[in-house]
Amino acid sequence: MNEINRRDADYARLLDLDVLTSWSLDRQRVHHQDAAAYEEILALFQSALRSEVVDGDGRMAAPMRARKVEKHLRAALKAARKSEAAMERFRLSYAGHRRTVQALPAQRAAKQQRKAGARHQLAAVTAKSLHKSASAFTPGAEDATAAPAVEPGRPAARGINDLFNQQQRRGA
Repeated sequence: MNEINRRDADYARLLDLDVLTSWSLDRQRVHHQDAAAYEEILALFQSALRSEVVDGDGRMAAPMRARKVEKHLRAALKAARKSEAAMERFRLSYAGHRRTVQALPAQRAAKQQRKAGARHQLAAVTAKSLHKSASAFTPGAEDATAAPAVEPGRPAARGINDLFNQQQRRGA
């Protein structure tokens, strides 16, 4: 159990980008060496097994028997190449992650500033609109001296029917 804890502590060091880079490059080299070894072994087995001809074999019997063995080496070769590429993608992905995490505070601050600017701009536009609306609906000084539109003896119209009736009485 003590050995397991030591191993975890070693892997925790991989969170440092420089350590991870050297470790992943080592792993990538190992996978590359494994792939090269599998290629050599595959070539050896191909030549040996495909040339094993047994009396009574048909034309493709030896290569077909050899393929049953070769497919396992091909799978190992493919896995080694895939692991090599995965180590490179892992290293690049972690480097991108670290870069993103370091840039986040500045991006968030810029976003807050943009939002604050937009809020300020919206408040200014709203205030301007309200000012224009208020000045349009309040009578100015020249309108206060003008005669009221309603005749002095009649009450003001309360709806469309009252307006219609007033128009009818005037003779319009």
